[in-house]
Order: sequence, then structure tokens, then C-alpha cells
Amino acid sequence: MIPERKEIVRSWYRKASSDLAYAKLGLTSGEVFRVGAVYHCQQAAEKAIKALHCFYGLTPPKSHDLVRLVELLQPSCDLQECLKGAEFLTPMATEFRYPGESEEPTEADAQRAWEYAEFIFRNAEFLIKDNLSLL
Repeated sequence: MIPERKEIVRSWYRKASSDLAYAKLGLTSGEVFRVGAVYHCQQAAEKAIKALHCFYGLTPPKSHDLVRLVELLQPSCDLQECLKGAEFLTPMATEFRYPGESEEPTEADAQRAWEYAEFIFRNAEFLIKDNLSLL
């Protein structure tokens, strides 16, 4: 892998890792941080998936649609087990961020968002680490 591409993958991965850390902090800091926590869950998953796009030599589109991003990875890698989480997390990028759009996320929503985000992140991390000493 050329060094420039390796660095792009590493950068997406680090940003995903940072978002995952922000999400965890938000989840443990009380109800007032829940909206930010679910947003960062979505962002962690999105950036982890985009790291995989770069890893496989693809240019990730500017999109928050995680299902689309996962599907675009076919046939480079199989993330079918991540589709349910991608579907759940996609609206977290925008749904709760503005007043009047929808109800606030529940604690159960936030916990589920965390579990899906971590699952997607760990799958991406495994594929990258397994094939390259990037991290």
C-alpha cells in the first residue's frame, strides 16, 4: 500500500476512534449529553466505514447513509452483519440535532447506538489491523 493511502486510512481510523471516545463520554455523562452521544456513535461508524473504503482503494462518497457506504464496499469486503446497525445509526447523524425534528433519543436508543457503533468500529478495525500494521 502506498504511504499516502496508508496515512488516509490511518486518519479516518483515528477520527472514528475519537468519535467513539466522545460517544462513550457522552453516554456516561447524563441525559443532557445523549443527543451528542448518539451523533458521535453515527460518526464513529461512518468514519470507520470510510477508513475501509480507503483501505480497499475506494473513494468514500460524502454521505451519512451508512447502509449505502456499507453496500459500496461489496465485493471488497463483507460487512453484511453491520447492515442492521448501519440502518439504525444513519438517522443519528441528523434526526436529533435540531429542534422540532423528533423526540429526544431514549437511554435505550443511546445504548443501542453505542453497541452498533462499537460493533461496526471493531469490525473495521479487525479488517484493517488483520491486513496491515496501521494502528
